[in-house]
Formats: sequence, C-alpha cells, structure tokens
Amino acid sequence: MTEFRTPPVLETTVDAGITTVSCAGELELATSPRLRDALLTPLGDGTNGIVADLAAVTFCDSTIFSVLVETYREAQARNVPYAIAAGPAVARPLAILGLDRLLPLHPGVAEARAAVTEPPSAPRLVS
Repeated sequence: MTEFRTPPVLETTVDAGITTVSCAGELELATSPRLRDALLTPLGDGTNGIVADLAAVTFCDSTIFSVLVETYREAQARNVPYAIAAGPAVARPLAILGLDRLLPLHPGVAEARAAVTEPPSAPRLVS
C-alpha cells in the first residue's frame, strides 16, 4: 500500500514584535515537539504576541491540540496575546472536542494577527 502524505512545514517569522508560526501539511506526534518549541520559545524570549497560522494544515492529531492548549495557557500566564488561524482540518476537530470555546480561533491569519495586535477594548460603562 502506498501512503500519500503531505510533509509538514513549519516556518517562524517575526514582524513588529509579533511571532507567527506558519504550518502546512500534516501535523502529528512526530511534529508536535517542533511545533511546541516554535510556539513556546518566543514566549520566553519576550515576544509581543504569538500567531499560530494553521490555515494550510491538512491533518492534525490530538498531540497538536495539546500543544495548542499548552501554548494558550502559557501565553495567558505571561499576559502575551495568542491567536490561532485555523483552517477546516484544525477548526472542525477542535469544535467537535469543544476546544473552540477555550482557544482563540480565527478563520484566517489576518484576523488572528489583528486579534493579537489590537489593544483590548475598554470595558463599557453602563449608566
């Protein structure tokens, strides 16, 4: 049997203090340590925000979901904005698991980047 797989691609860029980790292809157990390092290292280095661009991911297993949750929790603990651009191969399983209610998911990288660069809105005062 011939197995057709899309090899994973991970690329990290920094623009205006925001770190974007762009991923494409199939992400699974063998890829999770690389993704974990790519997302968590900038938090320790003082980045102003993290965007996980998973819009071009074609397959994602549960180990990747664990990395996304770990990164979310670490970003919150360090008060660093974090957003995920999730294509269908990522967004659908996260929704099935209910993690879409926890993780900051966005339909594209532009929306995810905007979420980490825009200042939080001020609380509205009701008189």
